[in-house]
Amino acid sequence: MVEVDVSGLWKWRNAEKERFQRDRGYPLTLLPFFVYAAVQALKAYPLMNARFTDEGILVHRDINVGLAVALDSNLIVPVIRDAAQYSISGLAVAAGKLIERARSGKLGADDLSGGTFTVNNTGANGSIMSAPIINGGQAGIVTMEAVVKRPIVTKDDAIAIRSIMNVCLSLDHRVVDGSIASAFLVDLKKRLEAMAPGGTL
Repeated sequence: MVEVDVSGLWKWRNAEKERFQRDRGYPLTLLPFFVYAAVQALKAYPLMNARFTDEGILVHRDINVGLAVALDSNLIVPVIRDAAQYSISGLAVAAGKLIERARSGKLGADDLSGGTFTVNNTGANGSIMSAPIINGGQAGIVTMEAVVKRPIVTKDDAIAIRSIMNVCLSLDHRVVDGSIASAFLVDLKKRLEAMAPGGTL
């Protein structure tokens, strides 16, 4: 687990969310920002986008991100295929459509297959830390936990109120070791903390 200062990201999303909802018809949550950063981190650490097989480790060319969606009776994981092709706004629309279809029971078999890595928004339920279970055939799953305002000691030893989100990763140790997993998590953290108003959706 790492702590991520998402203060800049939080301000950026809040500044854009009303216009985005009006123009695109889907809510702009933190999820597409998170998925976008995760995809970039997966590009930097491709072993996290791999699977263990009897013949050895298979690294996937495409990044197909599964989104864990909680329904009243169960949890399903629809997939955004080739997620690397999307911008943040594209991911927001793609995720919005998948979640909409999941909640209306209109997902097909193709929507639920082919995932190579999973993102789980446990923070939507108020969780601040979790130990997610890896989907079969994947090397990892990462969670975005609830954003909580906390007093933080800054680099110049001042105290500031910042928006903090814990990010938790579970991994298949047959595919990656701790150093690669930790490097991936730190890379994801840096990408999220670099997001701020003025960025490109």
